Amino acid sequence: MFEVRRSINRFRDDPAWTYRKKDRDYLNTFNHDGYPFSLGPDGLSLRHLLQGGLLGREVSMFHLRALKRSGRAHVAWPYSVAVLPLPRALPATAFTSRRLMLSGREKLPALPRTPGRFRDLTEIGTHLVHCHSADVDFAALINTYALERLMHKAQLGWRIEGSRMIGWTDGFKTYEDLLSLAETVGSIIDGFPEHAWRWRE
Repeated sequence: MFEVRRSINRFRDDPAWTYRKKDRDYLNTFNHDGYPFSLGPDGLSLRHLLQGGLLGREVSMFHLRALKRSGRAHVAWPYSVAVLPLPRALPATAFTSRRLMLSGREKLPALPRTPGRFRDLTEIGTHLVHCHSADVDFAALINTYALERLMHKAQLGWRIEGSRMIGWTDGFKTYEDLLSLAETVGSIIDGFPEHAWRWRE
């Protein structure tokens, strides 16, 4: 945790980044019924929000404490999150490394159940990644074995929410590690086939 604190201080003091220790309003811009926010059904806490630029894109990075009741106590699951914009809104889709799917998490929704239903897509991909989507054909279009290997190695999950992608992983990472995660999410976006950006316009 000492390295994480030092990392926060380095980025907080860097004029290229905007830092806020807490920001409930920003947290509330996300639909909490999808990963990683749904992994805290009994409360969420956003800490150390950093916003700046990465390879020509806006990026937001933060730590998330997700609370779940366990008997009379609460268990706090820590996550690190990076959010990048998309050129346009795309179908609600979530790809999650199975290395993130600890006992109990699979019972919590990967995607918001409104405005429409989504499917658990066991028929595409491999055992490395768990996929959900409101549009099966779209999920099949963007899925590749290389994508799944990358996510498995990085222990990464991501979810499309409108015109932004939310990438996440376990634990409170240093912001250097979070920046690396954001770069990986950016490479996934760049790897979408051209047809994805014209999807059912």
